[in-house]
Amino acid sequence: MSKRKSYIILAIIVVVGFVIDLITKLIFARALSNGEVLVIIPKLLEFRYVENTGAAYGMLSGKTWLLIVITLIFIIGFGIYDFFNHANNWWYLFGMGMILSGAVGNFVDRIFLGFVRDFIDLKIFNFVFNIADALITFGIICLGIFFILEMIKEAKMKKESNESNDKE
Repeated sequence: MSKRKSYIILAIIVVVGFVIDLITKLIFARALSNGEVLVIIPKLLEFRYVENTGAAYGMLSGKTWLLIVITLIFIIGFGIYDFFNHANNWWYLFGMGMILSGAVGNFVDRIFLGFVRDFIDLKIFNFVFNIADALITFGIICLGIFFILEMIKEAKMKKESNESNDKE
């Protein structure tokens, strides 16, 4: 695929993830009041609307402006990394797209609301999260797979190069 096409795909992933995140946050913010719970599967899955002023696990709670600055640096950093290291690979595109869409989704919440709207409470974890958080998590997994596959490919190429040099 061409570089132009891969950037279009990346942009589509970012926009779709961002829109899904914002729509689900809007739905749960309208359906539930802060702290209200809707049990879906007892002891496994609840929808619990929470207005989170911190980051993961409540870290930096109440430090909205610091989180805005950190997120902005993160988004710019990923953009710069992509500019210099863009890969026309599906694992890379999905990884970068999901991470950026999740980061932008939570960034928009912090800018306009002063908090992030969380609503998914899987009881096997000890925190409430949203679609943006899930996108970031799955994006990191995809990028991890991409980097592992690239290391394997590079190791194979190096081995083949060494074997061909040994034959000479």
